[in-house]
Amino acid sequence: MDIDTRTGCIRKFYEIYPLSRKMVFDTFDQKKYHVTRTQQIVLLSLSVCGEMNMTQLASKINTSNEQATRAVAQLVDLGFVQRKYRPENRRVVNIMLTPDAEVFLEKMKADIHDDLLNRFKNVSDEDMRKLYDSLAQVISVLKQVADT
Repeated sequence: MDIDTRTGCIRKFYEIYPLSRKMVFDTFDQKKYHVTRTQQIVLLSLSVCGEMNMTQLASKINTSNEQATRAVAQLVDLGFVQRKYRPENRRVVNIMLTPDAEVFLEKMKADIHDDLLNRFKNVSDEDMRKLYDSLAQVISVLKQVADT
């Protein structure tokens, strides 16, 4: 095991995380969309993962059950999330996106997409191919360790 390479990779996460987060969230204008960053993360997580219970959601977005519950309650009030109680155990609540949330997310993703396309407009096709291949490799490796 090459501990120096592994340590270097971990250090690179400290660099890439704020850069990638900033690129996505800079496009997101809270006043335009009227949802908080936490609510946006909840919506995006549900759009990728589908129906989840509160514990799964909190784990996915790396927050407490209480904070996730608060964000979900606000999204329910906005009509973006619905709760679904399990008949066999009403203490377990699954949450899912509503059709209004799906429409909202498509608009939000289109805005982010357009902004990011504009940001990358001066990057060469060759560099974009390299970036794409690198990101695909990063995702592949991260999936190997994500749930261990």
